[in-house]
Amino acid sequence: MSDFAATNTLEAPSTRRPDLDWLRVACILLLHLYHSARMFNADDPWHVKAPVLLPVLNGTMDILHLLRMPLLMLIAGAATAFALRRRGVGAFAWDRIKRLLLPLAFGMLVIVPPQIWVERVWTGQYSGSYWSFWPSVLQGVPYPKGSTSWHHLWFVAYLFVFCIVALPLFAWFRGQGGQAFLAKLETFLARGANHWWLALGIFGARFLLRNHRETHDLLHDPKNLAFYGGLFLAGHLLGRMSGLAGRLVQLRQWNLLLSLGLLAALLPPGEFPFPLEHLALYGFIWATLCAALGYAKARVTRPRPWLTRAQSRAYPFYIFHQTVIVVLGWWMLRLQLGPWTFLASLTVASFLLTVALCELVAAVSWLRPCLGMGPKAARVERPGPARLPEGPLAAILSDEAR
Repeated sequence: MSDFAATNTLEAPSTRRPDLDWLRVACILLLHLYHSARMFNADDPWHVKAPVLLPVLNGTMDILHLLRMPLLMLIAGAATAFALRRRGVGAFAWDRIKRLLLPLAFGMLVIVPPQIWVERVWTGQYSGSYWSFWPSVLQGVPYPKGSTSWHHLWFVAYLFVFCIVALPLFAWFRGQGGQAFLAKLETFLARGANHWWLALGIFGARFLLRNHRETHDLLHDPKNLAFYGGLFLAGHLLGRMSGLAGRLVQLRQWNLLLSLGLLAALLPPGEFPFPLEHLALYGFIWATLCAALGYAKARVTRPRPWLTRAQSRAYPFYIFHQTVIVVLGWWMLRLQLGPWTFLASLTVASFLLTVALCELVAAVSWLRPCLGMGPKAARVERPGPARLPEGPLAAILSDEAR
């Protein structure tokens, strides 16, 4: 399986899409940088804030905010198409429960609560130990009034819902009528710049729902449901349509130039009357996503050992990283570092600690499913080179499954 959640499965290397693996890893790294910097930017609140902020980060973080999660959802949607090539709809649904719902529950009980405790301690709302705080998580009162939340794991919750809701559509795509529809749609979308028609539905819904607040609570979040649901579906179609993926490769330079042009026009923000600012912003996001997909597919054509390992750790890294940043950043406040030294130290230290936690999870069989990882690969005996009769006759090599 090649999606964000199923990061370590027993599949042949030829079934992987190294370009999507590379983009997934890049998204996770950008997400780590973004969340490390949120302690220092001046635009929005965070669980813990540094004593000296860095307003110069605001513009860069605004751009990252527009792109990081949409690209990740687009990739996750594309990966569902690859997963469904190797299993039926029912097996796919069960796999989503194991790879998304189980890590989400584990995350809400184990990974997320330290963030809430640190925030309460830092703001003076709570003064007890973490262990005296944790039972409040089981009360089921949603954050911020209570201590039950999925925080940054909202993406996992939304992705699970999208996968389950789309099951009837996925089943129809497997039939003769669905196949005929997909063939006609691919012919249309792979012609000229028709891939922009996909953006019309995605961003049209976001525009109509622009006045709704983003809550990430699933039940009262129509703008994000429509936006990320549209990206998920567009990504799924992209995963099924090799002709469309090839067209994005052909248009990658044009999409990049359009992206840069729209970005230049949008800086500084607020200069264009309604709705031109919205249209330029949506155009920038879609052009950038399409350029990223096109360049990755054109340039990243072969799997690499480091990429295989990195993508296998991407999901647990995502689950761990924000909690590590918040807890470590709160602890580092006592060091009284300068803002840039603080930011650099927090980014590097939290990255290394998160990687170490991922390696720990990868080594412990019972922890792997809790963080969305598949079972360890079985050791495979392979014949060694010919040797003299009195020498060893074989060597046992162990490779982690891709």
